[in-house]
Amino acid sequence: MTEYRSVAGIAVYRDPVPEIQEDSSSLHHIHREPGQRVYLLVKKPRDDHSWQFPQGGLKKKGNETVAQGALRELSEECGSDLVVDLIDTDEPFCIYQYPFPPEFIKSKKKKQYAGAKVQFVRAKWSSGQCQPDGQEIIDFAWLTHKEILEFVSPDYAAGIEPLISGA
Repeated sequence: MTEYRSVAGIAVYRDPVPEIQEDSSSLHHIHREPGQRVYLLVKKPRDDHSWQFPQGGLKKKGNETVAQGALRELSEECGSDLVVDLIDTDEPFCIYQYPFPPEFIKSKKKKQYAGAKVQFVRAKWSSGQCQPDGQEIIDFAWLTHKEILEFVSPDYAAGIEPLISGA
């Protein structure tokens, strides 16, 4: 078993903004850390590797593109209020591939995959806010590059470094 599941991921960021007078210290606040770029991370309802960029499996029927899948997953996981400008429309910006833990593979009854191949695109926040469904996504945060490294595993951090290095 060497096949990796095709997954689309989306790194949504907000560029630095002018200082805001309201209290924007909450990790949920889009205007927190106004002098820095912040990125949207979502939390899955699990113990390990729970924080990540919005992502999900590509739909093979209809030949869904990475960009289409990333926008669909963003809407499914974060609600329709969040509006973004997609930067990478033709090709993924970077790819992060990882193996599934053996206990995860054993627990799946469907087609077995060795791991996931996450193809990431970038998007700039335009308006709106993340509204997680409370089931697939149980929390979210707008985080700086440094903060992301405190929330994610070292392997994931290495895989997404091209996305959060300010490129």
